[in-house]
Amino acid sequence: MLKRFQRDLLEYIRENLGIYTVVTIFFLTGLLVGPILLGFLQDSQLTELGTAVSLFFEGLKNDSDIVLQPLELLKMSYRKNILLLIMLWLLGLLWMGSPFILLLLILKGFAIGFTVGFMVSHYSLKGVIFCLAALLPHNILLVPVYLAAGATAMTFSIIKIKDRLAKKRMDKSRYFQQYCTMMFALLVLILIGGLIEAYITPVFMELVVNII
Repeated sequence: MLKRFQRDLLEYIRENLGIYTVVTIFFLTGLLVGPILLGFLQDSQLTELGTAVSLFFEGLKNDSDIVLQPLELLKMSYRKNILLLIMLWLLGLLWMGSPFILLLLILKGFAIGFTVGFMVSHYSLKGVIFCLAALLPHNILLVPVYLAAGATAMTFSIIKIKDRLAKKRMDKSRYFQQYCTMMFALLVLILIGGLIEAYITPVFMELVVNII
């Protein structure tokens, strides 16, 4: 059954490779814009951000059990990622949802890129090490989920467009079932990613925080 699922998944990706390429490009665009925006911030804004990060590091060093509470981190991860998945799912149901799907992916990439850019610009190699510890463990799973969710939503949105333009309306029930099944599978992966972010990522953060 697992092999069949893998085969079907690879076939689905091959059939929609163009859409996956588009969503990846938009996500990477946001990822690159994040660090660029740092150059447009005022010195006072950068100082405030630096102070906030320094206080966070001090909290990690002095009492990481308070700063990194797994249950709170889990709730926060689920709130932001499940909300994103729901928004993508809803936009996929709209024939004009594709631009907004791409906008959400740009914003998600921007958030990650801005964080990495700020840490690297202020802490150089130490910032790189901390980003690897704080962002990489869970995003290895979650970033592909974002891209897959965006591509899946765009695929169904395009089906809605084709249906509107067609002289004869198509039966979309099968496509809708596949759409919801795929999104549910991605939801399961988000739940797993949240567990990694709440219980595994903090371990890496605690290991590297003393060198920052």
